[in-house]
Amino acid sequence: MNDSDSLPLTAELAPGSSANPKLVSDPAAETSASSKASSRTSSTAAEERRRFGPLSRRLADQGLFLFRHRGLFVVFLLPGAVVAVLERRSAALPAASGLGWLTACLAVSLLGLAVRAAALGSAPPGASTRSLRAPSASRLNVTGMYSLCRHPVYLGNLFVLMGFALALKSWWFVLTAALVYWLLYERVIVAEERFLGERFGISHRRWADRTPTFWPRPGLWLHPETRFSWRTVIFREYNSLLLIASIFLFLRLVDQVVVGGLGAGAWLRQDQGLVAGVLGLTVLVSVARQVRKRGGSGH
Repeated sequence: MNDSDSLPLTAELAPGSSANPKLVSDPAAETSASSKASSRTSSTAAEERRRFGPLSRRLADQGLFLFRHRGLFVVFLLPGAVVAVLERRSAALPAASGLGWLTACLAVSLLGLAVRAAALGSAPPGASTRSLRAPSASRLNVTGMYSLCRHPVYLGNLFVLMGFALALKSWWFVLTAALVYWLLYERVIVAEERFLGERFGISHRRWADRTPTFWPRPGLWLHPETRFSWRTVIFREYNSLLLIASIFLFLRLVDQVVVGGLGAGAWLRQDQGLVAGVLGLTVLVSVARQVRKRGGSGH
């Protein structure tokens, strides 16, 4: 307990009984301690706000908007993906029947999912939330993946995106996807950093001073303070796994049917194992959703 959390007490002698003092709260001392604590909190918040200049504040405000509308990311990239596909189709490039390149790209996306899982699976309760309106956290996580970089989940998202972009086999689309990601998520990160700075003050500043923002530094590793939970990962990430599988199945369809000119029926017979796998995963995810809904599982 901090000193400011202690209740100030003074000795008051009961009338006619000097040998039995009673401890009672001193309203003046309590008010003074409360004022000092409030003053320190206000001072810390004001100092954090001063650290954000006009440009940073503008980026943070934009980041808060993007945080609430993360679906815009797909809107920005979809036109470029369509152009990349049409470009390959107009070039009359033959579609490879093998799955070598697509498997390699899938491995990149699954690496990103693994990074996300490593970060979320060992995060203590309250340190990683799924707020859709604004950044929120009841505690600061500085161990595990968060000891290597301050935003490991966004690092994982980048690998997932790069797997999708590489699968389109267009170098300019890969660069465009990376640029759009940087422009959007840079602002989201600034918004989160502002929130964490105002919420956790000096603790956040010390963590930020020693920990890279995005790219991990392995030498900084600190063992997670909570035990890794597969249950948390499963209930937090089953949608992500289904999304990755569905998108890669769609990319395979585009590569074979739209670009390669293979008939839909012929493609279905050729890749029936992939289709069956994604359908099976869809069933498993549906079951997991029902289990979570009935049991109120996950955090």
